[in-house]
Amino acid sequence: MNLLCARLVITGLSLAAAVGCSGGGRPQTIDVQGNVSLDGKPIESGQIYFRAEDGSNSYYGKIENGSYEAEVTPGEKRIEVYGYRDLAGKTREDNPGEQATVREMFVPEKFNRKTTLTLNLSADKAEAVEDFNLKSKD
Repeated sequence: MNLLCARLVITGLSLAAAVGCSGGGRPQTIDVQGNVSLDGKPIESGQIYFRAEDGSNSYYGKIENGSYEAEVTPGEKRIEVYGYRDLAGKTREDNPGEQATVREMFVPEKFNRKTTLTLNLSADKAEAVEDFNLKSKD
């Protein structure tokens, strides 16, 4: 059984390497950067996702101190924003003896799971600046 598993793993890795090295080139990407805020306050920690409308690909950038950078392919994208903050005084024990601060995702669903935010990135640009000033009550 172990020999069969080893053969399957080796075959899978070989196929992945062959597909990855088969050329076709890397798709054109645009360096996108900007600021993300919610109700006028920068989102200190989180992620921003750029998802193709047809679901063919998605890219993300890490949000730090209200700013992000990401490499994204051109075209119409659906934008999802997630922001996290520490819950003061709340901890959990993931591993025995290790306390971690509990965090919550505080950006409303209308900007992530149920987003209507979109962005159309033109293929004739190499860089773009896109800010997202989100308002929780609109």
